[in-house]
Amino acid sequence: MKNINFRILGLFVFIILSWGLAWPVNKIGLQYMSPLWYTAIRLVVGTTTMMAFVIAIKKFEWPKRKDIPLIVIIGFLQISIYILLANIGLAYLPAGRSSLIAYTTPLFVMPAATFFFNEEAGMLRWLGFLFGLGGLVLLLSPWQLDWTNAHILFGTAMLLLASLCWAISMLCARYMHWTKSPLELIPWQLLIGTIPILLFAWSKEPNFSVTWNVPLILSLVYTGILVTGISYWSGIVVNKELPTIIVSLGFLIVPVFSLVISSLFMHETINLPTAAAMVSIIIGLICVVIPNNKKAV
Repeated sequence: MKNINFRILGLFVFIILSWGLAWPVNKIGLQYMSPLWYTAIRLVVGTTTMMAFVIAIKKFEWPKRKDIPLIVIIGFLQISIYILLANIGLAYLPAGRSSLIAYTTPLFVMPAATFFFNEEAGMLRWLGFLFGLGGLVLLLSPWQLDWTNAHILFGTAMLLLASLCWAISMLCARYMHWTKSPLELIPWQLLIGTIPILLFAWSKEPNFSVTWNVPLILSLVYTGILVTGISYWSGIVVNKELPTIIVSLGFLIVPVFSLVISSLFMHETINLPTAAAMVSIIIGLICVVIPNNKKAV
């Protein structure tokens, strides 16, 4: 594995902070707009931003045929479908809990990376995997949910599907061949992710209603520019450079941060099991990262 340099570490921290804040910010925006159109407009903002940025720094490149697989897979799975399913689930569940379910990605990533792509996974990594998932289960507290509630079941199913789509795209970003840099391809990946969502939104809700106000505009600016544009590019860079086992477990810090923010500003409760879960996730991440850092010295 390559050394984890300050650039990759900085991008990782930026992703954790921006994505962690995105869940409560999304929740605010969804009060004034349907999940479908919120997703569509957010994607338009992100696509426009990254396309303009790439043109401004003279990195614009027309995609070639060999770029199409990565553009289509990441555009559809990690951008279009993931954001849509996550926003639908968020409309039925609290922001903190939604982020937790959507970040069950390690459930899919680590077994697939180990058994199909031969990523190194010794005893410590599997121990970290168990600590991370144990913490995630504590945070989710599925025994506290009313599983007879159809809204809870539907929202949970949408978020689990979103997590599976993200897991597949992470593995593709890591193991497929890149002929251009992530920065050169991200505008096209965003565009591919945006077009079907726009068409779907127009067909399903042609006469949608929206209450334009400052909170909604700020929510779209934040989730469009930072979360959809810059953070998605950052996430692809990190996925490409680091083993997916480390990336997927590292992203478990995002819902922990999101839960803290949600508790401060949206009155979602943090109790003793939640604190224990946070410690468990951090221990799990340490177990996964330390052995590789020692090799890199």
